[in-house]
Amino acid sequence: MRKLFFAGFLWEVIRFLYMYVFASATRNFDLFMWMNAQQIAAVFGMFFLAYDFGKYRQYTRLMFVTKLFGILADFIFIYKLGGTTKSLDMTSLLIPGFALVLDLFFGGFLFITARHLEDDE
Repeated sequence: MRKLFFAGFLWEVIRFLYMYVFASATRNFDLFMWMNAQQIAAVFGMFFLAYDFGKYRQYTRLMFVTKLFGILADFIFIYKLGGTTKSLDMTSLLIPGFALVLDLFFGGFLFITARHLEDDE
């Protein structure tokens, strides 16, 4: 489980950099700031869950909610991308779609972990 949290931490760092590159390319840093408001909490939260799950496990539910906001941002990003391109093709949705799939995976993992913690209490 620790390796999965560490993989989640690495994904959050990559996601942050990906969104930064997107904002730089479109020169829309307001969108970047809005879509990554939860990202700092996600990066540090996943790191601390990977570092010592026993000590920081109470933050799993918070991390799940944070990931939900990230998934919402993914959907908005894909919607805005579809509105800005003249001809929407599959290659323009490949990377955002991949990001959405990974966010859904880690969101599901956090949901299952949070539910498991409720069963233990």
